[in-house]
Amino acid sequence: MTERPVRTTRLATLLAALTLLSITSGADATAQDPPIEPHRIIGTIYYVGAQFGSYLITTSEGHILHDTGDLAMHERIVDNIEALGFDVRDVRIMISSHAHWDHVEGHAAMKRATGAQVVALGGDAEALASGVDNSALGARGWEPVVVDRVIQDGETVTLGGVTLQATWTGGHTQGATLWTTSVEVEGADYTVAFRGGEIPNAGVALVDNPRHPSVVEDTRRTLRVLNAMEPPDLFLHNHARPAPATLDPTLPVNPACVTCYDSAGWVDYMTRVTAGFERMLREAGIG
Repeated sequence: MTERPVRTTRLATLLAALTLLSITSGADATAQDPPIEPHRIIGTIYYVGAQFGSYLITTSEGHILHDTGDLAMHERIVDNIEALGFDVRDVRIMISSHAHWDHVEGHAAMKRATGAQVVALGGDAEALASGVDNSALGARGWEPVVVDRVIQDGETVTLGGVTLQATWTGGHTQGATLWTTSVEVEGADYTVAFRGGEIPNAGVALVDNPRHPSVVEDTRRTLRVLNAMEPPDLFLHNHARPAPATLDPTLPVNPACVTCYDSAGWVDYMTRVTAGFERMLREAGIG
């Protein structure tokens, strides 16, 4: 990783709330949101989503799509990919941040449109295949989709010279996955992490949860792993912010990015998330 000066970034309070957001509502959030223009973020990584993030990672042998959003986003993602000059039928692999409807409800439709291989980890693979939200939250489900490859913590996905490594972050959902890769820009390498999910949604049962009995243990493990990681140069959230953040000026990122955190932003974000879970444990009477 190329060393560059790090500048402390103050994140909007709304961002911390995003991790705690309960998605129990079945409302179509994307229908009311102003459109976000598709754009290159850095290197071969593009934003093709709406308020629910979706990323296209392009390669010489086809493309990788990260998250498909809710079903209402399907046509928008297809249009965004085409607007950037790519063919949606060249999507070869689909990966996901975590199995909640606002990130995977479009998987089945996108698989039909592309024929892409669906890759998922552990409990999220089971959720995708069944169409049932098996997270501690247990929100609405989706159309089941065939999972072509079930991976484990630490495994990689490679296409056209691009490799993404999966890190299990099973607190938000049973198989939530932080995907990491690197991109080269003008001779410098930058580490990029795509958010998986860190802690359970606000208000879920932490004790004797029928869907995810080990949610407390899994979340504690997730936070230990993420807090021990070297901060990535660029952290891409899976929910859009109201406005772009102020980033390290040495980071070659499109200033229009509404999901970008720099390395200092990652540290701030993880501090907030960790404190949020400690608060949840105290409220649940868990020591």
